[in-house]
Amino acid sequence: MLGTLDQSLLSKAAAVPVQPLDWPALNKRDIQVSLRRDDLIDSQLSGNKFYKLHHNLLEAKATGHHTLLSFGGVWSNHLHALAAAGKLYGFNTVGVVRGEDCDNAMLRDARNCGMQLKFWTREQFRQGKKLEQHQDLFDSLLEDYGRFYVIPEGGSNLLGAKGCAAISMATELALDGNFTDICLACGTGASLAGVAAGLGEDKKAWGISVLKGQGKMADEVGQWVRELCGQERNNWQLQTGFHGGGYARLKPDLLHYMQAFEARTGVVLDPVYTAKLCRGVEAMAEAGVWPEGSRLVLVHSGGLQGRRGFESLASHSHRLAPKADNNKG
Repeated sequence: MLGTLDQSLLSKAAAVPVQPLDWPALNKRDIQVSLRRDDLIDSQLSGNKFYKLHHNLLEAKATGHHTLLSFGGVWSNHLHALAAAGKLYGFNTVGVVRGEDCDNAMLRDARNCGMQLKFWTREQFRQGKKLEQHQDLFDSLLEDYGRFYVIPEGGSNLLGAKGCAAISMATELALDGNFTDICLACGTGASLAGVAAGLGEDKKAWGISVLKGQGKMADEVGQWVRELCGQERNNWQLQTGFHGGGYARLKPDLLHYMQAFEARTGVVLDPVYTAKLCRGVEAMAEAGVWPEGSRLVLVHSGGLQGRRGFESLASHSHRLAPKADNNKG
């Protein structure tokens, strides 16, 4: 299936900068680190959402759909990106949002891009993850919005994972294969699956889970990898000990870590994914996970719009809001 990866996506991925990081905690162990700046791939569809949506958008167009429908929380990077994609590519978009009707900067961005929002209770939302099994919910959406193409929460399906293979394939090209491991944050595992599927045989992908508890993520990663590659691959591993208290939790120690990292490197992180990624990688290095001479690549998966949802980061958030008039390059 990787043989049908859209080449325009790979070309776009190949243009993403991969920059060396001065990281004293890893340098002293003779571990070199580079940061793949997928937060810069697009002004509105940044990070792994760009890759997850790409083949889903192609499939929606090929099957004659004009409306895209997906699911997420009130600060969902995925819904934010989907709304922007709809505006850019001429799709109607519907965001089914978990929880009571509310308003925030992310939801305003989505509405400004033309997304219609529907708020569901947590029970409805849980059922909606298997929409095909809940005809009443499906019929209610069909009545409200007409025929639609469903993209799962987070863009996490086989097509989403397939798009993420471009991340590792482009990294191989950019660095001429001169790295040993690639590390990224995980919420569903689709990005990890794609990255693992696109890696060379001699390298390993590490997923740092931002969720408390592994659930079925590892099983789903394995299934996606098998479907993408046509066989088992044991070149990936999921790490579950660096969730920082749970999804979207920003405890003082993580905030202080973020602030120190940003001051040292000049790279802005998001507290839900990339901050936990960086702290997890540092802890793993200190625990001796990688031998001396290892060359790591970390994937910056974007998500900076979500900083606006944290009061402690509000003073830095105004400059992170996407510009509605930007177009793809």
